Amino acid sequence: MKLIESVPFILLKKAKAAVPYILLSNNKSKMRIGIVVLIITLFTSCVTDVDNTAAETMAYVPVYAQPADLENISIGDAQPTTEAGKIYAYGNYIFQNDINKGVHIIDNSQPDHPQKVAFIKIPFSTELAVKGHYLYVNNVSDLVVLDLQNPAAPVVVNRIKDAFPVIQQEYPPFTNVYFVCADPSKGVVVKWELQSVKNPACRR
Repeated sequence: MKLIESVPFILLKKAKAAVPYILLSNNKSKMRIGIVVLIITLFTSCVTDVDNTAAETMAYVPVYAQPADLENISIGDAQPTTEAGKIYAYGNYIFQNDINKGVHIIDNSQPDHPQKVAFIKIPFSTELAVKGHYLYVNNVSDLVVLDLQNPAAPVVVNRIKDAFPVIQQEYPPFTNVYFVCADPSKGVVVKWELQSVKNPACRR
């Protein structure tokens, strides 16, 4: 085998091997070296595809609506807004949805200084509307109706069961993320929370 030219070794730091590039006059030898280089390249490129989910990683966890959430409605003291949702003005009052938590009652009689006066706890509420003197809010899939004769202290007067279609969230509304697989036997998934999870089984 005739060696006509030699090129110094290229050392790949932190790689699995150092690959010599040698130019040979013999075509068969060139082919053998090409195959060896290809095999080494394929093996080293697979390292980036190793599943590292055995360790804890950030993943989305499903939150399920429990039966008790459909009856646990109450009016209490004013609270800070966690995640602002829709707003509806009614006379001197403003009703603001706090997503998945309830509705803030805001006294707007002095527009320059609106004041929260109470909070209606309605688990997993995301929508609200006012018609006449009634406030309509969803409670998971039910529609709850509250009388606004006294806007600072609404009273629940009706509940329409399953007024909205249940949409089962099989995965979080994000891509290229890990998540804990939803289990329909645990109920309806109403939201996803990002948490540190050991070995999450799903990804999208």
